[in-house]
Amino acid sequence: MPPPVVPTLPLTPIGVIRTPFVERVSAPRQAFLATDTEGRLELERGHNFEHALEDLGGWEYLWVLFWFHRNEGWKPKVLPPRSAAKRGVFATRSPYRPNPIGLSVVRLLRVEGLVVHVHGVDMLDGSPLLD
Repeated sequence: MPPPVVPTLPLTPIGVIRTPFVERVSAPRQAFLATDTEGRLELERGHNFEHALEDLGGWEYLWVLFWFHRNEGWKPKVLPPRSAAKRGVFATRSPYRPNPIGLSVVRLLRVEGLVVHVHGVDMLDGSPLLD
């Protein structure tokens, strides 16, 4: 039996992530290394995101989906920091993935209009915000 046909999955960024990390080498390898690093999730105007942000203030932590926008291609095996052996990419947090989608947890500080202020960013400045 042939495998099912899988349609493409179009994603449209809903905003941009602002952080102090401009270069890849400056971004922390693990989120716990950036617990005090402040960043902003800036949502685009004109999409009713103001309403989507309602009630967010009741949460302490948020999951953030973003695009590893500076990566080209992916690697099936990677060498994680402090590891002596290469590992399969799915067993790591490597950004070099078949679909370069990142997932990070951040601590909510406050919401001001379409800007969500957070602590614990480990993304590069300018990363497209997906959700």
